[in-house]
Amino acid sequence: MPELIAPTARLHAAWREAHDEWGPGFHEDGFGLGPANEVDSPDGFAAWVALLADESGPKAVESGRGCTYR
Repeated sequence: MPELIAPTARLHAAWREAHDEWGPGFHEDGFGLGPANEVDSPDGFAAWVALLADESGPKAVESGRGCTYR
């Protein structure tokens, strides 16, 4: 059975493969990827995953700005 999990940097290769299938220019709302996010390198991807985790964290949720990515 498929399981939704929190974003993790260890899935960079699988994420890149899926992202390549979308192709450039497709609308990407809803998963926290903005134009300033560099996700091609492992370090850039890890930084983006850390941002997603911060947006899902208790402080963000308490402030009313939080969300959960899966």
